[in-house]
Amino acid sequence: MHLSVDIELTLKTRQRRQAREFSLHARFESAEDKVVIFGPSGSGKSVTLQAIAGLIKPRRGHIRLGGRTLFDSAAGVSLPTRSRRIGYVFQDYALFPHLTVLENAGYALRAWPRPLSREARERIFYMLDVFGIADLAGSMPYELSGGQQQRVALARALLRDPEVILLDEPFSAMDFLLRDKMREELAAIQARFKVPIILITHDLEDVRTFADTLVIFRDGAVANVLVCSDIFRREGVEAWPGIVEACGGVFKASA
Repeated sequence: MHLSVDIELTLKTRQRRQAREFSLHARFESAEDKVVIFGPSGSGKSVTLQAIAGLIKPRRGHIRLGGRTLFDSAAGVSLPTRSRRIGYVFQDYALFPHLTVLENAGYALRAWPRPLSREARERIFYMLDVFGIADLAGSMPYELSGGQQQRVALARALLRDPEVILLDEPFSAMDFLLRDKMREELAAIQARFKVPIILITHDLEDVRTFADTLVIFRDGAVANVLVCSDIFRREGVEAWPGIVEACGGVFKASA
């Protein structure tokens, strides 16, 4: 995957009659298949992910993925979300509460309002079987554990045949033991399907597990970009304390 992001945007919100404004300038590149965006809450991580997905339109700049331009303000290009070939796993998984596991996973394969085709159902059941949840195909989201909900969300994302999967703090709502298990499962799925991922976190264990490229955010901007795959190849495990310090520094500076 080759990803190039250079965007500026301003978000304006109102809370309790008080206007708030957040400015983002995100600029980074990566040629790796596992990119981790790290930083404290409110530093612009999720906004950047939403801009890549096409859910937020930047004021200026560009977003390029592989050989395609997803957004370029100067050229007047802004592909709609459905044309970006991106899978998105939200922090709360965003499953439709009124649809079964089968219907949630295969949502993008259905020509609404017609039912799922036999071919689509076969594809969905194959993917659910990969994630070990085929026996839950008729279950509703409220009947699932957090780990099962995440598997459904990942299956749904992969069924779109995406060029990249975006994950917004995918383990934050899980307990400690389940986080370790789901990290292992996500790493195995990424290796099996060879689909690039961009993952948001403020957990160093996610950095250790997934970061080939580490993009560190602070106060609405990119503070540092580390190509961890090269650093570990060159320095081995001795490189980890330096990476930890770079990550910890962004919290110290933001405090």
